[in-house]
Amino acid sequence: MIDLHSHILFGLDDGASTLAESLAIAEVAARDGTRVMAATPHSPESSASRAYAPELVRERLAALSAAIAAAGIPLELVPGTEICYDAGVAERLRRGDLLCYGQGRTILLELSHNALPPTLNSAIFNLQVAGYRIVLAHPERIAEVQQSPNTLLPLIERGILMQITAEALTGAQGERLRTTAETLLTHGMAHLLASDTHGVAPRRSPLLTPARDRAAALIGAEAAAALVTTTPAAVLAGQPVKLPPPRPVEQRASRWRRLTG
Repeated sequence: MIDLHSHILFGLDDGASTLAESLAIAEVAARDGTRVMAATPHSPESSASRAYAPELVRERLAALSAAIAAAGIPLELVPGTEICYDAGVAERLRRGDLLCYGQGRTILLELSHNALPPTLNSAIFNLQVAGYRIVLAHPERIAEVQQSPNTLLPLIERGILMQITAEALTGAQGERLRTTAETLLTHGMAHLLASDTHGVAPRRSPLLTPARDRAAALIGAEAAAALVTTTPAAVLAGQPVKLPPPRPVEQRASRWRRLTG
């Protein structure tokens, strides 16, 4: 399996603090069947960031990769960044201040305050014109999406990939997130499944298998496997991702009034 969202690199954010903790994450992930993991520390704009610079990320990734190899853990790391959104993302990427996935031009974007900012559409336009593909982290946390999953439809139609968190789908992050994640998945609005790991239990673990199995129960084994195999592989390779069109969620007016009133 391929995990495109993790905080495995030590000393950079609210994820692993030490090399030993990073190795523990790697061991648990590999034992669960993950063979490739993107190290995506928070960008400096996030309150969770402790230290960030592209060269520092590469340095920590090289040190951890060497330790993983020495320990005989079958896990490959690739660099990335969980980029905290602001309107200047495209310019910071142009300057080389932020890392895409691997050597490609796909970015992992998170929305601060779990809300859709009014400048998002123009920023997405600037990013796509510049040749970047966008993966949106944990859309199930966005308040507007919880109220109306169809909020994501215009973004998906523009080619943005939605990455849901494994523990959200299994219910470990609460009923609201589980329900939203399931709705996105069953309506074709979730394209990737990632751990967003920050450590090992009791912290958010790097396990993907329980969520993949839950997804299989909802959408079938083949589609569930694609969430953690072929689709993330295409993202890392910079290849096109062909997905069926999403299906709008039908919501009764009375339920909508309860959610928004």
